[in-house]
Amino acid sequence: MDALGPALVGGILASTSGISVPPPQDPIPPARNSWGYTLGAQDGGSPGSDGGKAVRDPQGTSRTADHSSQMGPHDCRTLSDNVQVCIPSHAHGGAAKPSPAELALTRWTRLPIPAPVVRTAPPRRAGGLVGLPEWFWVTNWRPLTARAAARGVWARMTARPQGMTIDPGYGERAVHCPGPGTAYDNSLPAASQHTRCSYTFTRSSLYQPGHAYRVRVQVVWGGTWIGSDGSSGVLPPTTRSTTLRLRIAEAQALYGRGRT
Repeated sequence: MDALGPALVGGILASTSGISVPPPQDPIPPARNSWGYTLGAQDGGSPGSDGGKAVRDPQGTSRTADHSSQMGPHDCRTLSDNVQVCIPSHAHGGAAKPSPAELALTRWTRLPIPAPVVRTAPPRRAGGLVGLPEWFWVTNWRPLTARAAARGVWARMTARPQGMTIDPGYGERAVHCPGPGTAYDNSLPAASQHTRCSYTFTRSSLYQPGHAYRVRVQVVWGGTWIGSDGSSGVLPPTTRSTTLRLRIAEAQALYGRGRT
């Protein structure tokens, strides 16, 4: 009977079991799974590919692998803190036509929206009084329009003031107004006039820097746009503000006893 155990041949331990072991393969040969993707590596360790050969998906439909749907280069431009517009570039390096949305956003960041022109009652030159409502209103509260065009594409924008905030300037709560405020009419009795944009100071400005409060009036603007292709959209809000100095005095009342 032939021995099946190992034998010492020429000082080398050799197996006489007759079992053939294939040598290791490096790199691992590619293998395609049921989805048609190639696993493993090709010669030199490069990723596997199907070479455009017809593969069969799990439903049994024959198809040809296509690797040409790659995202091409894009030209990106940051228009504001939260807005970035990207458009595809042509293969020859030239930029594609801008979209109406890009034109509108670019023009919006450069639109000359004015700071609010504010009037008060009592007027600032005369100063106000503690306990007396100080009226505020904006005189240039009106919409603006603008148009931008490039390479046959255009966008038309409309900007509108949407609300006003009055910050009295010494840590007190601000007042929010839905509109421009109401102008005070000196020809009418005070009791017959009302406004939603006023602030009542509770202490004088004597101990403020320059003996005056620094009141900040801010207007929020919103915008919309319409494009040459019929598209439209809403533009991000923006603000404009004016700071004014307002003196507030404390009225003193003197009471005396008459002589008999």
